[in-house]
Amino acid sequence: MKLEVFANIAKLHDRTELEKAEYLAFYFSENKDQSEIEAKDLSAVLTALGFARPNSSRLLSKIRKSRSFVKGAQENSFRLAPKRRSEIKLEIPDITDIEEIISDDSILPEILFTNTKRPYLIKIAQQINSCYENNLFDACSLMMRRLLEILLIHCFEETGLGEQAKDQEGNYNNLKTLINKATSRKEIGLSPESKKDIDSYRELGNLSAHRITYNCRKSDIKNVRIIYRALIEELLYIAKLTQHPL
Repeated sequence: MKLEVFANIAKLHDRTELEKAEYLAFYFSENKDQSEIEAKDLSAVLTALGFARPNSSRLLSKIRKSRSFVKGAQENSFRLAPKRRSEIKLEIPDITDIEEIISDDSILPEILFTNTKRPYLIKIAQQINSCYENNLFDACSLMMRRLLEILLIHCFEETGLGEQAKDQEGNYNNLKTLINKATSRKEIGLSPESKKDIDSYRELGNLSAHRITYNCRKSDIKNVRIIYRALIEELLYIAKLTQHPL
């Protein structure tokens, strides 16, 4: 778990200086397998999180007087007392088991999807970014294809064409059919650029899914990621899942 995420879960902004030290000691013990820490290191961490930098000597003095900590093996180091550690562990779930996807905005700005308030879209965007950052390019292209398909369906639904996205049996059409219909319907309102490029992402995903000898490379995605981002952003606006900037 990222430290910033833990800080929010632990509500560090509402806690005293000593309590912040307790929760951070718990974090490093549970999540980083670092049982001992020094006051000067905690001061640096608190500063990095945006809190006022505490005086290391004063913080160390508080820690030494507190029953929440015990002396570490190294001089000026300490660790969380077992009782206090158990108390915090009851309060906060096992932070090593939280299903957090670690990613940066390498393909898609996650803020676009945060604004949709739809967790499934946020997770897909995170997976696309994370796959790319971790060199899982076939997985990345497949997730890019999946997101395209989902957003096209939302576009049909938002523009009153929900039934056009389905076949006679009520199942959603395949992506090729969705693209053909989306590019031909004025109600969807795709830009000329998107109409020209949209099918290339279906083809890229299909290669990763079905071509036996094909492996997607970084360059296959890197060369098209800016255009893909523009397409996805346009679909979010058409589906009214996010607000277009004025």
